Formats: sequence, structure tokens, C-alpha cells
Amino acid sequence: MSRARRPRWSNDLAMLAVVAMFTWMAGPQLIDPFLAAVWLAAVALNPLSRFWLPRLARGLGSARAITPGLVCLQALTTAQLFIAMTAWLFLRGNDELRMLLGTVTAGVLFAEALTYACLPPAGLVWLGTLVSVSLLTLAQIDRGTGAAASVAVLIYAAIVARDMLSTSREFVERCLAEFEAERQTQMVELLLSDFEDASRDWFWECDADGRLTHASARLAEALGQPEAGLLGTPLVAALTAANTGGRADLTRAIGLLGHRFDSRRPFRDVILPLQTPAGIQWRSISGKPLLSGHGDVIGWRGVGVDVTAAQIHRHELERLATLDSLTGLANRHAFNHTLDGCFNPAGPAQPVSLLILDLDAFKAINDAHGHGVGDRLLGAVARRLEKLRVDGGRLALARLGGDEFALLLAGGDNPQAVADACRRILEHLRHPFLIGDLRLDVRTSAGLAFAPAHARNRTDLLRCADMALYAAKMKGRNTLAVFDEEIRARVSTRLRRTHELSEAIHSGGLEVYYQPVFAADGGRPMAAEALLRWRHPDLGLLTPAEFLELAEESGLIVPIGLWVLRQACTDAMGWARPLRVAVNLSVRQLNDLGLVEAVRRTLADSGLPASRLELEITESTLADRRIARRVLEALRALDVQLALDDFGTGFSSLSYLQHFGFDRLKIDRAFVQPLLQPGSQATAMLRAVIGLARALRLQCTAEGIEDPFQLRALRELGCDAFQGYLLGRPVTSEALNALLTEPDPLAAPVSA
Repeated sequence: MSRARRPRWSNDLAMLAVVAMFTWMAGPQLIDPFLAAVWLAAVALNPLSRFWLPRLARGLGSARAITPGLVCLQALTTAQLFIAMTAWLFLRGNDELRMLLGTVTAGVLFAEALTYACLPPAGLVWLGTLVSVSLLTLAQIDRGTGAAASVAVLIYAAIVARDMLSTSREFVERCLAEFEAERQTQMVELLLSDFEDASRDWFWECDADGRLTHASARLAEALGQPEAGLLGTPLVAALTAANTGGRADLTRAIGLLGHRFDSRRPFRDVILPLQTPAGIQWRSISGKPLLSGHGDVIGWRGVGVDVTAAQIHRHELERLATLDSLTGLANRHAFNHTLDGCFNPAGPAQPVSLLILDLDAFKAINDAHGHGVGDRLLGAVARRLEKLRVDGGRLALARLGGDEFALLLAGGDNPQAVADACRRILEHLRHPFLIGDLRLDVRTSAGLAFAPAHARNRTDLLRCADMALYAAKMKGRNTLAVFDEEIRARVSTRLRRTHELSEAIHSGGLEVYYQPVFAADGGRPMAAEALLRWRHPDLGLLTPAEFLELAEESGLIVPIGLWVLRQACTDAMGWARPLRVAVNLSVRQLNDLGLVEAVRRTLADSGLPASRLELEITESTLADRRIARRVLEALRALDVQLALDDFGTGFSSLSYLQHFGFDRLKIDRAFVQPLLQPGSQATAMLRAVIGLARALRLQCTAEGIEDPFQLRALRELGCDAFQGYLLGRPVTSEALNALLTEPDPLAAPVSA
């Protein structure tokens, strides 16, 4: 039987005191001294029944064990010892003694009943014994008084029994709750023990001063100390001792952890990079203070979670975020970060030089050999640049994107020496690259700028190097340009021209002129080629040769091309005769799948029949055959005419004739001009070209006719159409419309 079911020794002493008081109040007149002594001795020795009753019930040699039955027996014994002599004194005593005996007995009955509340059967035995004897005793006195007292005893006994049973239920519920809490605590401790054995995480406890009172085996293993040796050691001190490598990140984390302990507030996710025999392991340590009832910190408890995998993954993502995946060099973001570190608010911390390199004609390599070869070439260039030794030291090397690389060099106070070193870099890159079975010759343009001579911050230095690179490309590529104020002025002028050209698209600064094309068998124009002009407010009327390259580089060629297409179709609808109108397409337009829809919409808006629109394509626009084939097939489906312009100037013209369905060949002026030179082979070459066109059932137009002899020779060779200054210069739409009414223009060449 548990201690909860045993009457308290204080109750036994109280019982003995009550009996002693009764015998003293009764005196020798009512109770014989010997009998009183026997009673007192019996009451005093009664508690020993807890020891001899179990042995008597189970045998004298058995172990001590208290059962509910023995408790009930002991309750019966105690009740009989107390009530027997008390009832005898009640019958013999006076009213004052009876009042005392009744009052004290009622109190003893209640007190002992609550004592037995942990075992209601024993309590009922106690109540039943005392109440039964009390009722028998009251029956011996005056009938009226005894009856009233008996009713009071029964009511009081019922109340005490109810309170005892209620207390018993509460006691049982509390015991069950305690048992369940203890069971859960044991289960949690068991699970934590198993978890500590199987997991890589830590569990730790500290006292109010941060000294370890519990350290799991994993914590001891990570710190390289025995578990027993860690107890009593401050956690911050143990971690500091484990930082044998003096890692700065671990020192910062330990300092943060110490600050958290000092603040006496919960903390979480303090990352600790610990060096273990298995390598670096990252732990995320969290903890919270244990508070007393008054809110004082009496200790700490927490966990250290293994976040090694997550940290490795995070570091890999950070590395990839600063790395160019193709070449293994730093990317633009990492390079900018390094470059920013070279500057402070007052300017560069030291002189630096920035070299930006760009591979010349890299797109042609991609187009000819595929992007796979191009990617491998970029990797080879990166490896060659990495192996270069540069005077003064290399601070950073990066691939900025595409085929553009950047090299940041220490020192810039001797520009000539740095420029010579950069030229040696270009010379080194000129050695052929072997990509598989391919031998590729690479040429490079480069721009060089210095800080603080040219710039005092990262943005300006990059801009200066970019302008120098642009100047190198304008000088013919395959060279180095060092930034200077002249380059800044040229680039600024070019930027201004670009802005002015963009404004001209919307402000009406662009105009379309038309050069007539004449048929060999008649004197009237059969078509007109649309030619763009820019009426600059300061420079006057500019031809495409003066701004077309600018439009291509800036990307303005696409909106300009669409504007020319719409204007030409609109103008053609107003001419007196239904001439074809020829419009040139740029590379960017032909490589844009949206071109077909733009042509369809333009024809619909202008009302021009598709058969009256001729689109002229040069060989250079057909570099990407897959896209060009799709676009040209879609245009032919619209019934638009297609002409191959500048035929014969490229090495692959015949190949293009085989793969694309053209309606017309335009012979370049380079074949027409030699007709005026004695002894040239121009006639034979023109005869071959015109014969090829007839064999392929293509119309043939000759450009650049400026002399009557050229016109007669081309007529005799059977050319179908003619175009040139001899026949007609480019004119406005209104002038062309007037020309359409003039007779036999071939007999009298037109000029404007």
C-alpha cells in the first residue's frame, strides 16, 4: 500500500492526546487509574499494528505489505479503542463531560474520516464503528434527548461521509493525473534518450549562469570533450575552446550566443560552424530560459539542430549565384561586387585598370559550327585568360555575358605599361584554339580604362571601358583602344545621333524616296525601290550609308523597317500606275517571326495587293537558315514577291538559290561597273549570271547602271530590268508619280 493510503503519524499523536485529555477530565472518580493507563497504552501502541498486522496476515516470515483489507482492519481497531472507553465515560460522566466528549468525538470522527479518504472502505469502517457505538450509547440516556442527539449524529455522519467520498474522488483523480504525467515524463525521457542516441542533434541544459548541467553525447562529441567533463563548464566557454582554428564566423556566432545569454531572453537559430573529425558541421542552436514562480531565470534549456546539409546547399547556391556556369569564371554580379570593393566614397582605394574584351565575329562561329562549339570556345578563352600572368597582379577575371570578358588589374599609375601588357594579352589570344577537330582563329577587340584617371566609381569606370571597346570595334576590330576624351566625345555624339534617330521615327524626320526600275522591253517604270532618307535638322538629307549601321546597333532598324514598309505600301496605292514597290528587309526583321503578321497587317491596312509588294533580301540576312526558311515560306504564302539583292557578292549565293524560293535576282553594281573597263571579264560573268537566272526561271534586274554602254550591253545579254542613275535617281513619291506620265524614259534618262 502506498504512503498516500496510510494515516499520518500526526493523527495518531492527536488521538493519544485526546484520550489523555479524556482521562484527565474524568479523573479517578470516573475511571480507575489502572484502566486509564491500559487505555492510553493501547491507543499509543495501536499505530504499531501497521507493522504486525501484515506479518500476522501473511506469516511472520513474510515481507511487509499493507493491503486495503489490513487498512480497514486497522481502522476498525482504532475506532474500537477510541469509542469503547469514550462511550463508557459518556454514560458515567456529567453533562459538562458529556458535552466535551461529544464535541471532541465529532471532531475526531471528521478528521480521521478525511484521513481515510484515500481509501473510502476504511473510512466507512471508521464512520460505521463510531456512529454505531454512538447511537447505542445515546439510546441509554433520556429518550427525548437521546433521540434528538441520534438524529444529529446521523446527519453529521452523512455529511462527513459525503465529504469523505468527494475528497476521495478528487484524490483519485489527482493521483491518476500524477500517474499519467509521470508516465508521459518517463515516455518523453525514453524518447529523448532514444532520439539522442539516433540523432545528430544536441540537447543541453544550463544553470542560470550558463554552465552546462546536461550535455548530450552528440554535443560532447562535437566539442571533442567527454560528457562528464562538460558538466559545470559554461556553454560559451566550451564552444570557444572548440574553436581551435580561430574561425572568424564561429567567433562571431559565439559572441552572439553570449549576448543572448546576457539578455536573458529566448533565442533561436544561432548558426555555429564547428570543426569536427568528420569536417565542418553547422549547428543551429536555440534555447529559452527556465523561470521561477517569481519570473527569475533559474536555468536554460535548448537544442542544437544539425543544419549541415542546408548550409552546404546554401553555400553552393551562393557560389553558383556568383559563378558563370559556362566558363567557371566570376559572373557580372560577382565582378561588380569586387569592383565596388576597389572604391570608397572618396574614390579608388588604389589605382586600378579595367580591360573589357569582346571576341570579334563570334556570332559567325556560332552560326557556322553551332552553339556547342561556341560554348567550348568561350571556355577555352576563359582558361587561357586564367593562365596569363599580368604585371602588378590580377584582381578579378569575369565573363560579363555573351562573348564579353572583363579583367581587373592592380595598378594604373603607368598607363603605357598597362596598355602594353593588355596588347600582349590580345596577342596571346590570337594563337589558334583547337576545339575538337576544329582549328579556330580568334580575334579580339578590347577597351581599357583607368581609375582614378578616368573614373572614381565602378559605374563610370565600366562606362569608360565600354566606350573604349566600342572605339576599338569602330577602328576595325582586333585591336586595343585606351579611353580618352576623344573617345568620350565620339561615343557621346553617337549616343546623341541614336536619340535623334529615335525621335525622327515619331517626328516625321524620316522620308522614303523611290528609284524607278525599268523593263527591257518598254520605256515606262515597272517597279520602284523604296530608299530611306533622314532629314537631319543640322546635317541635312542623309542616306542610309550614313546612319544604317547606327540603326542596326541600336535596334532601331526594326521600327524603322516597319515604318518604311507601311509608308511604301501607302504611297504605292496613290501612284498613277500599279507599279510594284520593292522594300529592303534587315537581318533583324527577317529573323523575327512577327514579320509575317506585320506584312499581312500592312497590306490589309493600305489595301495594296500582295503581288505588288516585293521584299528584297540580302545574303547576309539569311545566316540563320531555319528561321529564314520559315519566314520566307510564310511570305510566299501571302503571294508577296521575293528578290535576292546584291546577288554574287557572297560565297553562298548558289546555295541560297537552291534552298529559298526567290522570284528575282538583283545583280550587284560590282558586276555592272567593270563593263566600262577594257579587257575585263564582266561580260562573261554577267552572261553566266543571267543564264543561271533564266535556267531557274527567275527574273533578273541589274543595279548601278550609270552609262549608256552598260545599258546596251545588259540589253544584249538579255537582262529583264534595269535600275541606276542613268535611268532615274531616287525621288519623292510625288515626283515618281509625275514621272509615270512621261513617255519613253529609256530614250531620255531621267535625273532628279
